[in-house]
Amino acid sequence: MIKNNAHKIGAVLYVLWGVLHIYFGVWMLYALNTEGAAAVIAIVGSGVPASTLPQSLDPVTAATIGQHAWNILWFGIFATVVGGLLNWKNSVAGYWANLVVVSAADAGFAVAIMIPGYIAMADGIEGPLLWIPAIIFSTIGILKNRKTQTA
Repeated sequence: MIKNNAHKIGAVLYVLWGVLHIYFGVWMLYALNTEGAAAVIAIVGSGVPASTLPQSLDPVTAATIGQHAWNILWFGIFATVVGGLLNWKNSVAGYWANLVVVSAADAGFAVAIMIPGYIAMADGIEGPLLWIPAIIFSTIGILKNRKTQTA
């Protein structure tokens, strides 16, 4: 039963990953515009002592954080649309699109922010906990589809 629906489980996980990133992208943009860049850094930098974080940031740094938030938002939109429309149908194009884009986004997050400990594990683990199973289930779905077509 799970093998027959693995691609749909993967699709749901990609959609959830996307919704999570849409939420955080919007939240970061909102916080940036209402509280300033230092407030965003305080949340993203939850793994380091608050006393080491800047209390204010220059406009270029704030704009860079805004661009980062914008990118997170669009990674989320991409994953949600591809997951809901293509991965749900076990599309090979959708499989590769989300595999590459979501993996690039979350691998970068893991290497640049999580592994060095800048964000507390509890604050940053949600994305990877959706990403890795999404890869596993969508891969099972694609491989099952390939076996069905060649049999």
